[in-house]
Amino acid sequence: MWREAYRRCVDPEIFLSTTAIQTLMAEVASFDFGTDPPDLSVTLAEASSWRDGQGIAYDELTDTADRAGTSAALAHALFRQSGPLASTLGVWLQGMSAPGVFEDEVHLRILALFADDIGVGGPRSSRHDAFKGLATRYGRPELAVDGDELAADRTVRDHMFALPATLFAISRRCDAFAPLIAGIDVVLRSVGMLPAWGALRASDGAPAQWARLDLSVSTGATDIGAPLDVSREVAEKFGAGGEAVRLRVAAGAAWALDALRSWDGLLLDEARAALHPQRAMEQLIRERAREGAVYHQNFRLAGGETLSALLERAKTDPEPLLRELAATRMVKPGNAARSSLVNGLIGPKGPMFRVFSADDVEVISQWIDSLADSEPEPVPSPAARVPSAPDPGVLDLDAEDGVVPADVREAYFVLQGRVLAPATRDFAVRYVRRWLARAKRSLGRTDRSLPEHWTPAGLRPWLLDMHDKHGAEFETSRSGSMPTREQVVDETLQLAPLTLIDGSWLQGFTDAGLATTRYGFPLFETYWDELGNGDIEINHPKIYRDVLREMGIELAPTGSREFAYDDRFREESLERPVYWLCLGKLPRTFLPEILGMNLAMELSGVGGSYRTARGFLKHYGFSTHFVDLHNTIDNVSTGHSAWAADAIDTHLRAVSKGSTPAEFAAEWERVRIGYESLAPLPSSTIADRIGDRFLTTPWKPRSHGGSLFHHAPVGVS
Repeated sequence: MWREAYRRCVDPEIFLSTTAIQTLMAEVASFDFGTDPPDLSVTLAEASSWRDGQGIAYDELTDTADRAGTSAALAHALFRQSGPLASTLGVWLQGMSAPGVFEDEVHLRILALFADDIGVGGPRSSRHDAFKGLATRYGRPELAVDGDELAADRTVRDHMFALPATLFAISRRCDAFAPLIAGIDVVLRSVGMLPAWGALRASDGAPAQWARLDLSVSTGATDIGAPLDVSREVAEKFGAGGEAVRLRVAAGAAWALDALRSWDGLLLDEARAALHPQRAMEQLIRERAREGAVYHQNFRLAGGETLSALLERAKTDPEPLLRELAATRMVKPGNAARSSLVNGLIGPKGPMFRVFSADDVEVISQWIDSLADSEPEPVPSPAARVPSAPDPGVLDLDAEDGVVPADVREAYFVLQGRVLAPATRDFAVRYVRRWLARAKRSLGRTDRSLPEHWTPAGLRPWLLDMHDKHGAEFETSRSGSMPTREQVVDETLQLAPLTLIDGSWLQGFTDAGLATTRYGFPLFETYWDELGNGDIEINHPKIYRDVLREMGIELAPTGSREFAYDDRFREESLERPVYWLCLGKLPRTFLPEILGMNLAMELSGVGGSYRTARGFLKHYGFSTHFVDLHNTIDNVSTGHSAWAADAIDTHLRAVSKGSTPAEFAAEWERVRIGYESLAPLPSSTIADRIGDRFLTTPWKPRSHGGSLFHHAPVGVS
């Protein structure tokens, strides 16, 4: 079913074949990808015209509901059935940021669009969260849930998940669908606010709260300006990449408009049904017929058929059952209050109590009351095509195996993108587990480790102690020997594969479902900072390249094969970067370890090695901008180090509420191991070396020493 496809596609680690996604796309829209699409400008003009026309249709519907006193029923129907699409606002962009394009200005603009959509800088601040708040205010708090929970709400029609499931699916394969995504984005931002929401906003006494649902208007979370203008700019930049790419952008736009029209037609049908008692009752019976048909084999109605048989037919045709039911003594046409169906059979003391929800009982009551009309209003026929439910195995169609890297250089190159095909994922999981096994042997072997036990007081006191320690170590090392210029240049070069993917261990937290959580939002904000908040001039990889150029070093683009195979890099300089690249693609599988590693990373140079590196760079006349920036942005009061500690504390407090002491201790140990994994100690005992032998499949990462800039806690040698 569509809701199952939606539920699966919400998973940030899912891999989907292009065939599977194309199958979903073909079901939800009639656009033919085999033909040349209309010009993008034509589609955008058509999108705006369609929005205005549909706005009139919804305004007329709300006027009808106002006159009939059914405004609440209409609002509830619109909120309920549009909930899945609300959960996708902006998510089609969530996979577009990846290490290989960290310095690409177009992708930085895309990241800025997405950051604005999810309300960077605060938990539960996304456009979807704004929808949840409105749904709660309108009396639908059950809709104020995340996507995985929303899929379980059976009052939402299965087909209303079709377009949302497909948008989530497309977001998982930005490698194959990036130009299409650019076209999809500009169409949806041209529409701005869905016509149904626009009609509800017009009748609301607090219209300002609706602004965040308008994709053409900034949420105020960034200084991006007008999102529609940025989206147009992105589409144009993609289109400038050649005729083939331009056509794919235009095709994505045409598909998006067709898909939105089809989805909105379904929503309009649902809204009309909610206002028509007979249609609403038919839908209710159709939904509940399968479970009801299991019972009532011995209960015969006046026509001679059993209730079970009529329910079986009602899966596709509920009218015969309703006709028979209306003729029974349980129903008093025009008077639901006196009908035993409502106040007896399904009432609090009846044999079918709780079989129907309060909303269901309201539908049944309105249907009974409507039966008094001598000339009932004609039942409106569904106007929109319901997309065929996907085959249960469609998401597993022709899954590409992916690449199994043969060495660390190939691994660095292959993992620059966002997607993990099955075989590549297996490699990444094995690599991380090997690395973590080494990190586990470092626990308790230095005074830099996280405390053995976590307490509800959190990590802030420990964080300040470590900062003091870094400062003291800096003071005692100030008289140390100055490395040669050649050593400084070589260390800077060897750190390039690591530093040019700064933040890559957090790329999984650009997933909308993680980026807005209480523990995830500071991780997304950290990632957003590392990439310069969408501004190439303060993009950390770009700043690092500027230092390299001062040293006379020019490197190929980070995502290129040429970069990974540059023989100026020693292989050991790529091993830890590969660990980061693997972690960033597995945010659920290795969540505790990422939280720990992130704290180690952000704390590693603050107060100590950044200041040491500044002295080295300044001595030889090189810019100190990179280390100065990190020493401030990673600070332990309001910077990345503090955010990292807070993210761990938030996660652990949540875990502590639903776990046994043993389970909680295991979670904390995983965080501690993640912290050690930034720079595991070298193997020192015979047992450790024997253990390392069994980790070698096909090759083993080597240990690392300290760093000129950062990335290794002070004291590691």
